[in-house]
Amino acid sequence: MNVAAERAKSAWLLAFGDVMTLLITFFIMMIVINKSEVSKIQVWVDNQVTESYVFLQNEIKHKHLTVVKATRNANGILLTINHANAFQSGGFVPSEQLSSELRVIGQLLPKIPILEIEQDAESIEVIQQAKAEGYEWLAEVTVEGHTDNDSIDPRSSLRNNWFLSTLRAQAVMQELFSASALPASLFSVSGYGEFQPMASNEGSAGKDLNRRVEVLISARFQEHLGE
Repeated sequence: MNVAAERAKSAWLLAFGDVMTLLITFFIMMIVINKSEVSKIQVWVDNQVTESYVFLQNEIKHKHLTVVKATRNANGILLTINHANAFQSGGFVPSEQLSSELRVIGQLLPKIPILEIEQDAESIEVIQQAKAEGYEWLAEVTVEGHTDNDSIDPRSSLRNNWFLSTLRAQAVMQELFSASALPASLFSVSGYGEFQPMASNEGSAGKDLNRRVEVLISARFQEHLGE
């Protein structure tokens, strides 16, 4: 009797162990599948950003733009303006050359994939999958102004570097917005004055780098929060 009971107990424990092993395997498989789906979407997003950058960079080279430079970074496409002749007399009004280049880029913006997603079969599948999971496509054009640490002339109406950097960013944004005819909700503007330098302000070379306007064109899927 004791032997039979021990055998029954052992059989039950083995069966229970098998069930737990199967459950653990199931959960591991679900995690792997979920991660693979996330990776698929992330790869698609990265490809869209890269295609957008390649298109924009090729157009900038083809049209011989020199004031606006494009680079690809981890956050998206970065357009940098730090040319000596970008703004009139060191103020916030764009020079004729900068205005002309911004109009060209503004006309290109609606054509890049992350701002006008191409409706190929893969894009439709990814977007529908993301929507089904409660995510929506969010594209942004963020314009940031920066200065060196030189003080503003007390007689100037610009008041301080924060004000100057914001007005420059706003002027750039307005040119891009007007030329692109994209929704105003895509655009945002910030001014940081001298407080986010790229280089030391001890020399003229560093100050040249710090006097800049940056336009970040980015896109991602974000959780839909509803109204």
